[in-house]
Amino acid sequence: TSLEHSRYVTERIHHLVTAFSQRANRVKAQITQPPTPSTELSEGGDDANKAPDPRQRLDSLMDDVSSRSPSLPRLVGINTRHAWLLRLLYSCRKTLSFPQAMEPQSRLYISWLLVVCIVYVYNAWVIPLRSVFTEYQTDNNLGYWLAADYLADLVYVLDVAVFKSRVMYLDNGFWINVPSLMRRHYWKTPNFRYELASLLPLDLLYFKFGPISVFRLPRLIKIHTFWEFFHRLDSVLSSPHAIRVIRTVLYMLFLIHLNTCAYYGFSKIEGIGSNKWVFQGVGNAYIRCFYFATKTATSIGKNPKPEKEGEYLFMTCSWLMGVFVFALLIGQIRDIVATATHNQNEYRNVMDQTQAYLHRLNLPASLQERVRLWFTYTWQNQKTLNEMKCLESLPRKMRTDIAISVHIQILSKVQLFQDCDKALLRDLVLKLQPVLYLPGDFVCKKGEVGKEMYIVQAGQVLVMGGERGDVVLATLGEGSVFGEISLLALAGGNRRTANVRSRGFSSLFVLSKADLQATIKDYPEAQEILQKKAKRLIKQNQAREKMELTPDENIIIKSRETTPKLLHTVLQ
Repeated sequence: TSLEHSRYVTERIHHLVTAFSQRANRVKAQITQPPTPSTELSEGGDDANKAPDPRQRLDSLMDDVSSRSPSLPRLVGINTRHAWLLRLLYSCRKTLSFPQAMEPQSRLYISWLLVVCIVYVYNAWVIPLRSVFTEYQTDNNLGYWLAADYLADLVYVLDVAVFKSRVMYLDNGFWINVPSLMRRHYWKTPNFRYELASLLPLDLLYFKFGPISVFRLPRLIKIHTFWEFFHRLDSVLSSPHAIRVIRTVLYMLFLIHLNTCAYYGFSKIEGIGSNKWVFQGVGNAYIRCFYFATKTATSIGKNPKPEKEGEYLFMTCSWLMGVFVFALLIGQIRDIVATATHNQNEYRNVMDQTQAYLHRLNLPASLQERVRLWFTYTWQNQKTLNEMKCLESLPRKMRTDIAISVHIQILSKVQLFQDCDKALLRDLVLKLQPVLYLPGDFVCKKGEVGKEMYIVQAGQVLVMGGERGDVVLATLGEGSVFGEISLLALAGGNRRTANVRSRGFSSLFVLSKADLQATIKDYPEAQEILQKKAKRLIKQNQAREKMELTPDENIIIKSRETTPKLLHTVLQ
């Protein structure tokens, strides 16, 4: 009997182990099964099967010369030990290679314009300074000044000979990148004549009159390059307001600098310290004169009263220039600030109007707080309340290209749209509408009639199930798709099969059934494909629902039934 009892216990233990294993497999199969058959995006793609670019193969030839084919260097008379030198020289050649044509908006060209702009500011600042404040140029530092001057001239020459003649231009809607045509076009422009005028070698007069900086005034003719740099930079930056302010401040400082030099030169003519109005010759000459010019141009503070007619004329011109120039500069800064804060002011106005309207409706405070939270989060992440409105002014073709670059990879991997015409996908990407869901918001509820398909752009959504809808069946992240079966009016496929709730702030793209029907009517073949795929997906969903576990299947060791109260009383 003890042997039979032991055998019985062993069989029951094996039965329990088998039952637990089978239950674990069923639960695992249910968890790994996606809520809809197309929620997972296939990783990788066709990139792995693409043939390498010929340029890449050519560039990798020198890197593989000794590692993959040690005999190749010997065939050309190079020892294998020195093959690294060949690779180094080849790498240097690729690094130092200069393009034969440059786009006007390219980083290389704009970076070079920055260098030229710095050199121009140096000339514009130093030439008047050394021409008037002669004490700053002495025999001891003359060599340094001349070295800086001729280095600036070298930059001017390189700009004309190397860079400006390689900038592409538009001709009848085509970018011209032929070197001979680009040079010929540049030589015909007025800027080329200005460039030549700015390089007039008046420095040769140094041999007769000495190193007088005023002979370098033609270098200031190159101001068009200064304007071009800020124009190019303004067009490529997403937020150019800081650059505009810097440009305005540079104009203001340069005008004060010119007034400083003019005041000091006038003081030298009148005589340093000859009266209270001129420079008294105490302290740093440039700093004292710059302070005087700033007070005069801005009309703040009290300056000494002029005593001579020439001094009155100088002050009158300085005040008029200050009033005109500073009014213009202040107006520019106001326009810059107004442009920079236009969207933010519009956002605040819309938010205030919405909050006032909700308050008049006496809505709950919690709902008003959620509306405020939506406004705040949308503005912080998008800097606009309607991102589609920003693209309305663009042509349809350009809007399509933007939408394709953003959505086509995800939309093409939706199982329902695979093998469909590419033209259909191009039309559908324009129909995707962005929607933001707050933490805890329901995207859709079980039993609802589905009229949209959702694509998760950012954030996570939870697929909820169970008797009370509090069991997390799956977590869908960026790139996941759900609800696509509801787009087609098929029996059994229009009702939502689960609750979907936003876990945090989630950005989704929505494609409605009406937009799909309006687009697909022009593609009859795609209609048949989508109908067949939708039926197949519905069958897969039905098979998946049959795999759901019942409470009896989950229980391996059932609880003992409760002893009847009457029997319990009799036993006592």
